[in-house]
Amino acid sequence: MSKLLFWIIAVPLAALIIIFSVNNRAEVALDLWPLDMMTAPLPVFSVVLASLLAGFLIGGIIAWLSGGEARRRARRMTRRAEAAERALAEAEKRILALEEDADGDGGELRRLPGNAA
Repeated sequence: MSKLLFWIIAVPLAALIIIFSVNNRAEVALDLWPLDMMTAPLPVFSVVLASLLAGFLIGGIIAWLSGGEARRRARRMTRRAEAAERALAEAEKRILALEEDADGDGGELRRLPGNAA
């Protein structure tokens, strides 16, 4: 379903970009103010598409940086969950070993020191 949705969105978007690029081939003079020596005639579509790409990349970087705390918390929780799973597996092994040991003693209960009754 997601591949179908991708194609439903990607194909018309690509068509719009191509149509925009073909219809806006006129040149504009791009003058970067502090660098007065760099004046270059560029097609309108290249300026617009470069601006859109720059905005997309800057937005992606900002989103990635703002998600840093959530990723850090997720890594910490993953480590805690893995440690808890290891402790549980170790406890289950000890329980099985104690049960096997209790079966080998003929069924008599062992008393722990300090809990004599």
